[in-house]
Amino acid sequence: MARRKKIDAPEEEEMTSNISSMIDCCFLLLIYFLVATSLVSEKKLDINIPASTQASTSQKPKVDPGNIYVSSSGVVTWNKDLTVGEAYDSSLQPGTPAYLQQRRMDSLVESLKLLKEQAEAVEASPVVMLHGSGKAPHQRIVDVMAALAEADIHSVGLSTAAED
Repeated sequence: MARRKKIDAPEEEEMTSNISSMIDCCFLLLIYFLVATSLVSEKKLDINIPASTQASTSQKPKVDPGNIYVSSSGVVTWNKDLTVGEAYDSSLQPGTPAYLQQRRMDSLVESLKLLKEQAEAVEASPVVMLHGSGKAPHQRIVDVMAALAEADIHSVGLSTAAED
């Protein structure tokens, strides 16, 4: 009878994976997104857009709505007779005093506050129609919306035209 030699095989270790570097990456991504999202601050514009013209024709407003016109060059006029914002200059660098001055429309805010006072005198809410050219700079429309928010006017109708 032949003898067999018994071979001792080394014991196999359990397979483990080192996930510490993956956890480090996840924490770094978490910190990055927490910091990045806290840098973005958006201003909320509370604006109610009328549902339709048919529903609003049954009730005659107590105060005539204010009309804001934004031309293709960015000139803003109040009720077609008062210029409240000069032409928009896109070459100005954001953050400069000239850029910030261009974006502020104090005379429009004053006109809107006057409209609000007139509407509150007859216990109505002020309504403003914003007529923008299809070629108007979008920043100018945002500037007008900021003026509406500053004057605390929330009922706004929007109208666009392809040309001035």
